[in-house]
Amino acid sequence: MTIPRAGFRWIVGIENAFIPDMGVDELSWTRHRERWREDLALARDTGADAVRYGITWPEVETAPGVYGWTAVDLVVDEFERLGLEPIWDLVHFGVPAHLAGGFLDPAFPDAFAAYAGAFAERYRGRVRKITPLNEPYITTYFRAGKAIWPPHLPGDEGFARLLHPIVVGLRRAIRAIDAAAPDTEIWLNDGADTFHADDPSLRAEADFRTLQRYAAFDLLLGGPAAGETHAWLKRAGFPEDALEDEPVRVDVIGLDYYPETEHVLSRGPDGAVLQRPAPPETRAGVHAACRAFFDRYGRPLFVAESSASGDDARRRAWIDWNLRELRAADAAGIPVLGYTWWPLFDHVDWDSLLTDLKGSICPAGLYHLRPTTADRAPTDAAAAFREAAAAGFAGDAA
Repeated sequence: MTIPRAGFRWIVGIENAFIPDMGVDELSWTRHRERWREDLALARDTGADAVRYGITWPEVETAPGVYGWTAVDLVVDEFERLGLEPIWDLVHFGVPAHLAGGFLDPAFPDAFAAYAGAFAERYRGRVRKITPLNEPYITTYFRAGKAIWPPHLPGDEGFARLLHPIVVGLRRAIRAIDAAAPDTEIWLNDGADTFHADDPSLRAEADFRTLQRYAAFDLLLGGPAAGETHAWLKRAGFPEDALEDEPVRVDVIGLDYYPETEHVLSRGPDGAVLQRPAPPETRAGVHAACRAFFDRYGRPLFVAESSASGDDARRRAWIDWNLRELRAADAAGIPVLGYTWWPLFDHVDWDSLLTDLKGSICPAGLYHLRPTTADRAPTDAAAAFREAAAAGFAGDAA
């Protein structure tokens, strides 16, 4: 499916990480479970015309092949009533308990495909945009590579071992969606991480770490540039028979871009490689990320996640800068379809990347969780988002 440029979408996201093996339940922590209707109305009132919204697979499929759709039916109905379009996440870091091995469970790829196909068939014609699995590269990197989440598989070998079932599952899930609802659009997002080196001896390492961000898309879409990815994955032990497969359909690529998305590598006093967020004056920016992904894949793009934690002034400035960058990309001929502020309201414990669950509220939302987590207090960034949506995307690219 080819997606034409048909207007710019103003999108908000509701953080829906539900990861049973880590004790994570953002929907309960932020009280969204009890006030989901009010939150969807809040999204509309903020000026959004679409919402990145997640289903909790572990709760929908409580036994192999047994799906409970009642709660999802209600949300789909409410989206239609409000005139909002959902972009549904089917997997957002967590899998059902019956997959005891998680993403490494031998049953994962087929279970994922069956679930994705069942969702697409049930909501055919009502749900038109699906993200089969949120952030395949980041999902892999957190559990392997960086290995801060279970099963803690470090290094390139760990990354390749975990990426394999995730990519195989994605291929099968997208094909299942195609079979059940071929008119459904596949909007797949991932981190747009970029690495810079302030030491010439680290340039090759920075380039390699940047290359890793393409791993999932290269395997799913193929193309001339994928050879680099295939080479390093093969060295890391990725099964050769899974490197080459028929490309699957990804209609729109989503880029997740935060202030911490660009990194600088340097050497410490002992020669160890250190990593820190790139200062603003050295960032290549969202425009450069759009250019890199569009040149590599030729797909339309949208910003699938973006926000800046801190005070209201910092968040408003972040929106303004992001939109200037996207207008510059659009003026340069890169098809940009939308912008997402993630999250609509503050999320919890992401300051530790969910490794220290102490109820820390991260002030990244358009709305604060104040005075309690059941409340939504508007920020200046909410007004900035609403004003930008009302004004429309067209404007100077300066």
